[in-house]
Amino acid sequence: MIGTKVCLKIKKILPFGCILGEEEILLPKKYIPNEVKIGDEIEVFIYTDSKDRIIATTLNPHGLLGEIVCLEVVGIEDFGLFLDLGIAKDIFMPCQNPRKYKRGQRIAVEITQDKQGRLLASQNVKFQKYRGKPYIELNAIPYRKSPLGFECIVEKKYLGMLFTNEVFELLEFGKNYRVQVKKTRSDGKIDLKLKVQNYEERLIDLLVRNGGRIELTKESDPKEITAQCQMSKKMFKRTLNALAQRIGQDESGIYLL
Repeated sequence: MIGTKVCLKIKKILPFGCILGEEEILLPKKYIPNEVKIGDEIEVFIYTDSKDRIIATTLNPHGLLGEIVCLEVVGIEDFGLFLDLGIAKDIFMPCQNPRKYKRGQRIAVEITQDKQGRLLASQNVKFQKYRGKPYIELNAIPYRKSPLGFECIVEKKYLGMLFTNEVFELLEFGKNYRVQVKKTRSDGKIDLKLKVQNYEERLIDLLVRNGGRIELTKESDPKEITAQCQMSKKMFKRTLNALAQRIGQDESGIYLL
């Protein structure tokens, strides 16, 4: 049960919290939803507190037992790191050389348990092989930059790659993106492509934020266009043509009509 989400019935309501299920697990008062009563069912995440007592929370953790997630380093100790799991208690990751990491850094880990049943983060990540179909949409979290592109955790269990030459926006490690499966490799890894963005809305928004004008034209350097607009030069031209009634052009740039 530890490390999972379960639905439990409220057995008792006490001044300091609710007692849930036959296991009599405490849900602290600050996590109790309004207007609950004995007999109601409530979905909770189960973990152990600092005294190794089994406890429940209605907070939504970044991952469950067995899932692969990208967590932020919030504490550095002699024998490992503490990572933000999204609940009141951080998760510990044993590590031989914790000082090589920095606070705020994000790390791909698998949520596991120690012999006492306490949750642990492990860098010994075991990705599953993807056996699904191409072209479907999935959730992906970039966690590391490689020479080819951005390695991603897909659906918290697969390994995927977004290639640098196909990414035209600044990706954030740990942030969830919608992607499309381009190709499945024989080793079970996935070639990904970011879901098509609304480039017209993006360009209009960029113009508004820049006072109605940007010093870019169809002849501008492709790198400059990508840096400012997070799109390729080809897409920039296509977007300008689609917005011909809303965006004007002259020798020095583009502007809102």
